[in-house]
Amino acid sequence: MLKYYIKIALRDQAKNKLFSLINIIGLSVGLAVSVVIINYVSFEFSFDKMHQKKDRIYRVESQFYNGNQLTDNWGTSSFGYGSAISKEITGVEDFVRIGVHNTEQVVSYQEKRSRETGIGYADPSFFTIFDYKLKEGAYNDQLKRPNTVVITEAVAKQFFTNENPIGKLLTFATGTSFSDFEVTGILEDFPPNSHIRFNYLISYETLPQWLREFWYMHEAYTYLLLAPGKNPKEVEAQFPALAEKYKTADALKSKKWAITLTPLGKIYLNPQKQYEKEIKGNRKSLITLIIIAIVILLTAWINYINLTTARAMERAKDVGVRKVVGAYRYQLIIQYLIESLLVNLIAIAAAIILVFTLKPVFDHMLGENIGLYILDEPKFWISAIVIMVFGILLSGFYPAFIMTRVKPSIILKRNYVNSGSAGITRRVLVVFQFAASLFLICGTFIIYQQVKFMQEQDLGVDINQTIILKYPVSRSDLKNKVDMLAEKLQMEKRISSVTIAGAVPGMEIATFASNQIQGKGADQRSLFEMLPVDDRFIETFDIKILAGRTFQKGFGNEREKMLVNEAALSTLGIPDAATAIGKKVMLEGESDPVTIIGVVKNWHQRGLSNPYTPVMFIQNDRLGWVGPRYIAIKVASTDYDAILQQIKRSWDSYFPEASFDYFFLDSFFDAQYKNDNRFGRIVGVFTALAFFISGLGLWALAAFTASKKTKEVGIRKVLGAQSGNIIYLFSKEIIRLILIALLIATPISFMVMKNWLQNYAFSTNISLWVYLAGGAATLSVAMLTVLWHSWRAATRNPVEALRYE
Repeated sequence: MLKYYIKIALRDQAKNKLFSLINIIGLSVGLAVSVVIINYVSFEFSFDKMHQKKDRIYRVESQFYNGNQLTDNWGTSSFGYGSAISKEITGVEDFVRIGVHNTEQVVSYQEKRSRETGIGYADPSFFTIFDYKLKEGAYNDQLKRPNTVVITEAVAKQFFTNENPIGKLLTFATGTSFSDFEVTGILEDFPPNSHIRFNYLISYETLPQWLREFWYMHEAYTYLLLAPGKNPKEVEAQFPALAEKYKTADALKSKKWAITLTPLGKIYLNPQKQYEKEIKGNRKSLITLIIIAIVILLTAWINYINLTTARAMERAKDVGVRKVVGAYRYQLIIQYLIESLLVNLIAIAAAIILVFTLKPVFDHMLGENIGLYILDEPKFWISAIVIMVFGILLSGFYPAFIMTRVKPSIILKRNYVNSGSAGITRRVLVVFQFAASLFLICGTFIIYQQVKFMQEQDLGVDINQTIILKYPVSRSDLKNKVDMLAEKLQMEKRISSVTIAGAVPGMEIATFASNQIQGKGADQRSLFEMLPVDDRFIETFDIKILAGRTFQKGFGNEREKMLVNEAALSTLGIPDAATAIGKKVMLEGESDPVTIIGVVKNWHQRGLSNPYTPVMFIQNDRLGWVGPRYIAIKVASTDYDAILQQIKRSWDSYFPEASFDYFFLDSFFDAQYKNDNRFGRIVGVFTALAFFISGLGLWALAAFTASKKTKEVGIRKVLGAQSGNIIYLFSKEIIRLILIALLIATPISFMVMKNWLQNYAFSTNISLWVYLAGGAATLSVAMLTVLWHSWRAATRNPVEALRYE
């Protein structure tokens, strides 16, 4: 019997090659795109799941409250949190700290020298809490002694090409500090789905004694291993009381110190917080991609249903005759399901080829290659089987249900395809297809509109034609050498300005101090970002001064002066810029106040997804713990190669031991929008594919409808109907369906995209033209498809049409 069903199914598909091909193309594209998307989404959700103790590992993240109001929320903790929590709160088995206060240093070995990132200071428990694997070295000998370091395989290949790194010394340099570290272990490169990705792990004992348990620098990641059954909420609840015992200094003393214990597996997809060094994923974007995959797959299956039910008239008599001669309903349903299975299996085979074709394109859009991660996941195979069974039943059972529930006498007497619920259902499904396509199209427009808005918005700061040098290292006299380099470059004709600062636009300043207006109580202290600059910073970046002046050489004791931005005024409780001039501010840890001499207009220090933050400008040498890190060079020429060669010659004469590292500020700033641009491209491509599948189905439906109306068109033309009347006959229904789809998609899209835009502190407005353009584009493509077939029918010789059938 099964052989008979398969034979009938193959014969039917061969008889209708065009519609079979369209079904297979639609299904194979839908399946391939869905697999590629799910592969990526599954990888993103798999972060940090490789550790055996993952369900008991939590990261300690810091929170500060004024009363019940959360004022600060950081992804890091202080150096002292881990040991205090472990000692004073029960149910904590172990902890590990990774200091991230100095993650970028110049590393050298013999003649090789490079500025390296991903440097952390870790406790020995790193290898007992996590399951990262050593390639060389003993686990019980790692990170225990001062001045020892564990490096990754990639670093070992970089510095020790033909040598065994174990026991060798690497020199780490920052500022005027040069230290040698013994390599004790080689770590296998961190898995791509690990949020912890350091290139160098230096022993925590290397840190100065005063810093190891210091509570007033929140520049460490702390991970707790809780005992089985220990509720993390209990640790969170006990921490504020614990903090009162340790926060003995004035800084933030009036605030309530709290923590959040974030499960290891949720860190990567949680929203980015201040102080977090790693690049994080975006849960909302992943959910969007899942929805797109579902829409594309449903669209492909809907095409199959629509075409199958549309062709019901051709098969109606066959079904009727078989029912008359005794065929049972379940037998007819099995026949349709076998056909659906056949088409889906052929589509799966084609989809496998497409997956390997599309995967490199998708990887290029992502900027990374994660492989076919899901092939090793049992959950994928189980889910794939369930989804395919669902798809086969969905696309096969409904047409079978429609055709087999009608009495044979009705089928044999009239044209069933024009009656009953089959036509209504087909229209509903077409509306769904185009509503989904419109939703995706309009969403794509808004994403691109937001990215364009961010890139074109006035930043309040000039980042054009600016070269940024990373601060050098030197064994002696570093500050004077940097000053001399800056003065020398300032005299060059092709260089208009040079400034030295602790941060440049495009990056988080990330150095905080708890300050207050002089005379205010301790409860008035607030956190401000402290930005060390020189007298040329405001001029170089063309930041507007609202009141007062900037720093000036020879103007007196500028060390005891400061500038603030507009955002700092409200935090200080100052009503306007003019009133701020002359106000005195007490800096954290200082006994003498500094005077506000200028107020600058708010500028976008980082991308427009971030709000304005309170910033205080101080002189570069004012606070020892907040030093300069960059030399910004504004150039007056676009001959960058010649300028860079000139800068490099001067650099080498002053800093022969330092690597020469630079970047262009405008490119660096725009890199903040890399993820937004990438997401826009991905959504755009998949939207185009979803629309392509919908259009393919519409083309097939229009072609089928035209073939069935051939005789009707011939009669109408004989009776005097014009081509325009014929075209209107074909197109009026599709216009109505698309308008209904637009009415459905518009409010849903508006609500969803309005919620998405709330992720940005500064966002564009959703314009009416987005929906008009999306509707017009959809209608145009649909009309071109329908018009082509209707025009062919309208211009056909009526005699041929009347001979049809």
